[in-house]
Amino acid sequence: MRKNFLSILTISTVIFVLSAVAFAQDSRAVSAAGSLYLISADAGGVNYVEGKVAVKQNNGRNGYLIKGDKLEVGEKVSTGAEGKAEILLNPGSYVRLAENSEFEFKTTSLDDLQLKLNRGSAMFEVITDDDFSFAVNTPKGKFYVVKSGVYRVDVLGDGSGKIAVWKGKAQVGNLEATEIKSGREATVNGNQVAVRKFDRDDKDALEAWSKIRAKELAKVNSRLERNNLRNTLVNSFNRNGWSLYDSYGLWVFDRFSGNYCFLPFGYGWSSPYGYGFGRDIWYLRLPRFIYYQPPTGGQQLPAATLNPATGKIRSNQSAVPPFQKVQNDVGRAPVESDVTPALFPSQNFPRTSAPSSPPPAVLTSPTGPGRKGDN
Repeated sequence: MRKNFLSILTISTVIFVLSAVAFAQDSRAVSAAGSLYLISADAGGVNYVEGKVAVKQNNGRNGYLIKGDKLEVGEKVSTGAEGKAEILLNPGSYVRLAENSEFEFKTTSLDDLQLKLNRGSAMFEVITDDDFSFAVNTPKGKFYVVKSGVYRVDVLGDGSGKIAVWKGKAQVGNLEATEIKSGREATVNGNQVAVRKFDRDDKDALEAWSKIRAKELAKVNSRLERNNLRNTLVNSFNRNGWSLYDSYGLWVFDRFSGNYCFLPFGYGWSSPYGYGFGRDIWYLRLPRFIYYQPPTGGQQLPAATLNPATGKIRSNQSAVPPFQKVQNDVGRAPVESDVTPALFPSQNFPRTSAPSSPPPAVLTSPTGPGRKGDN
């Protein structure tokens, strides 16, 4: 009897330990949250892992990347033969790494984000404009993403870099650089640049998977629960965790789906793929002081800075929050979606659930629905 009891106890212990490890891998962010939601404005969070995905840390140690990890600048992430990974960039933007690929962050600054794709392929779903520069380095070239959209970057066998613009606009180098519009791709080998059209109907597994992920995360956004999320946002705001002037929105971790999704500050936004976001900051009826909070807690920001991608002077961010400046680009009704779209607040399309306190005039959204243009 004693022997049977010990055997049962041993087996139960092993099962418990294995279950705990598996749960920790899928739910590391949940345990860190300690509540229904977790708010973040940072780049580098690991949102999805499939197959073997290795990471070489800055201390020289090697390990495997799991969901919920946070990447630091210089840490190299590499996928195996069947590996995939989705990493959070600036709120609203993602990098999705294909199999047999490697990348690392050069910076994770919200206003000058840069990463390097050392080998392989990656898809980028990006929301950006003059206030938030985004660059992808390859061994023999550098690309700037200068407009919200969907992009693919490949490192070819000879180290050349190739960017395909599915939607949006990019450029090679900066200032007097070659511009790549929607439906075109550019191959860069040092100073040699070749641009041509490509067929956007010809999609491979990476491109299909990236679009599926975008659709799934839009659905996660549409299921965010108002009261609990509202309380979490207010608490995070009171701890100086975010403001309307820091980015285009926030990353919200939903413990039920186990994913971070994007909560835009803009009203009626859709993802670069065209999937509508059913929840936004106005839906949550936040206290009035949040909408009127001075940028960066009242600290005066620089009057202007230079965007390295375009050579343009960024306007004073204290005057208009960044999300308002790109509202005309990304604040559109969805192009294609089975997710319930949000409408613009306007005389023709009134809100069904207005904020308890109206935002200031500077935060007023556009006055009509439409589609985001490719160019």
